[in-house]
Amino acid sequence: MINVICLKWGDKYAPDYVNRLYGMVRRNLTLPFAFYCMTENSLGLKPEINVLPLPDLGLHGWWYKLYLFKNDFFGLRGEIFFLDLDIVITGSLDDLLTYMPHKFCIARDKVHGSYNSSVMRFKVGSMGFLWEAFTYQKETVMDRFHGDQDWIQRLVLSAEIYPFPLVVSYKFDCDARPKFCGGGVGKWLRKHGFLTPSKQASLPENTRIVLFHGKPDPEDVMYGPYDKYRQAPWISTYWQE
Repeated sequence: MINVICLKWGDKYAPDYVNRLYGMVRRNLTLPFAFYCMTENSLGLKPEINVLPLPDLGLHGWWYKLYLFKNDFFGLRGEIFFLDLDIVITGSLDDLLTYMPHKFCIARDKVHGSYNSSVMRFKVGSMGFLWEAFTYQKETVMDRFHGDQDWIQRLVLSAEIYPFPLVVSYKFDCDARPKFCGGGVGKWLRKHGFLTPSKQASLPENTRIVLFHGKPDPEDVMYGPYDKYRQAPWISTYWQE
């Protein structure tokens, strides 16, 4: 049994983000799985979604992802397949579950050239040191590191990166913005409407997951452009409950 898990903390994302993620997983995963949402507020979630009550640990946002590495994580067994809420699943997930078996697999961060914890796969309890070391000095870690994936990168040097095009970045792999859009001049042109993208973003062939790290979120570009980023109408085909 594969434990597909997402995290919803606070009010950044509405319950429909969780429900859509569940729908995309259900349509694109043929292997036996159970779907869980780790959250402090389960209001609005579909009844098919198993709720993992999020304890109050004085953390916020993405730092709760490190709780996934706890040795006795909610008594679950087998593999955890973690997915962020702001992703779009566009193809079969089976290949991601069978890629490099028995290894810790994670998406690539195209911004910093390191890890992106939007997609992760690992065996329950196999890397408890990530959580234990964090809790020992969590205030220092949260002060010195930008987020959970930087902490993971520091302690795990041999993770397997999901290759292109299994996992892609909307910003960097989908022709999502005009080439001339950076710097002060580009900012001025966008502000005054001169660089409103007219071309549509593309979807690389054989892509399984599209990451929407930072802004825009999927809903921001589904029906029109957002700032310098182009519209991606194909999102509406996949991003459904």
